[in-house]
Amino acid sequence: MGLSKGPILGFLAFCLSLVACVGAYDATRVFPTAVSNSVPERSFMGGGALGGNAEATYLTRLSLEEIPEGPWAWVTHRMELEAGEKITHRHKPAFVYSIEGMHDLMAAGTNRVREGQALSVRSEIEHSHRASFGPTVFWETRLDRPGSTPAGFEAETVFESPVLEDIPENLLVVFIPVEIPPGGETSVHSHPGPEFIYQMSGGIDYQNDIIGVRKMVAGDVEGLPPLTAVQKRNPSDEQAVFLSWFLVDTEKDFASPAAFRDAGLGQNLALLENGASVAGVSSNFGSGGNDSAFGAANALDGDPATEWSSASDGDAAWIDVELAAMTNVTSVGFWTRTMGDTAQVNSFQVTTGQGETYGPFTVDDGTTIYRFETQFTARRLQFELLDTSGGNTGALEIEVYGEVAR
Repeated sequence: MGLSKGPILGFLAFCLSLVACVGAYDATRVFPTAVSNSVPERSFMGGGALGGNAEATYLTRLSLEEIPEGPWAWVTHRMELEAGEKITHRHKPAFVYSIEGMHDLMAAGTNRVREGQALSVRSEIEHSHRASFGPTVFWETRLDRPGSTPAGFEAETVFESPVLEDIPENLLVVFIPVEIPPGGETSVHSHPGPEFIYQMSGGIDYQNDIIGVRKMVAGDVEGLPPLTAVQKRNPSDEQAVFLSWFLVDTEKDFASPAAFRDAGLGQNLALLENGASVAGVSSNFGSGGNDSAFGAANALDGDPATEWSSASDGDAAWIDVELAAMTNVTSVGFWTRTMGDTAQVNSFQVTTGQGETYGPFTVDDGTTIYRFETQFTARRLQFELLDTSGGNTGALEIEVYGEVAR
């Protein structure tokens, strides 16, 4: 039976199928949303590329074979042209996004940028913008040095991001708008490279593991380092739209499920780095070892982008976790893997090394980790699946909290 875990190569192939490089720029029409160019669904995210019921739409992308020395930031300027006006310039790699009206972008050829569409322009390619169809307003968002400005003419600065850090080596630059319906939300997720967003309309509650929760309204911006849990929620009765710029590692998942840290719980004692180990497992997919691609150690590594999958054990799957010491366990957590119709864990129980059993504990879905209060003392805990949808059941993450027994 196949596994649902797919790398970003599928996402990249999808992008390449939509877009053909025409001289200096890549052209893609995507706003309003069209089914043909929506970001591909990631089944384990429970929705679109960002999960939940948010709709992410692919605008355009630009691959960079070499990453020049920084520092680099997203620098956006607002350009306004009167009917018939034309400007010619060159700059660092950029996305051109039409805000009002449409215009021609000319380099090796001519392409029309309609309102709500975007094109990408490669670094230091001379190109022209011409308002062939009446007045037009557009943004140029460049990956450039902080404080840089367009050469030869004045332009209003819309925003400038903080200096971008931890830029991936296998770099693909992606530009997408995200729509969140009233009462909607993305899943809790993370990205392998930095993200920067600009709130276009409506308002959202933006939460990440660094700043907590902040309310964002039109005109607000926020940046996110790689591998940081984040979620965007729309508490209002109006549609909310924000623009996102990503620096993506093409060898990693575009977006992976994540969970917010709960500082009140203390350290996760089931992590390998905290001395825990896999003492036994019902099976690993492909008959691999515990450190294989879908081995049991993945459930104890603190990374929801990896997962343990059994070999079609269904309800009979189990994993033994041995802690570093005898522990007064106050809480356990379980994040089920899922393949949509199969591999979903609905409930499990925990049996200690002394033969005491606790549970059952109910898991609602595979979008996040579910934690349960407990009160027992043990060093070895066997997590036994009880009710599942069958197939390659397993877990993205398992957690144990408490204090070492005295």
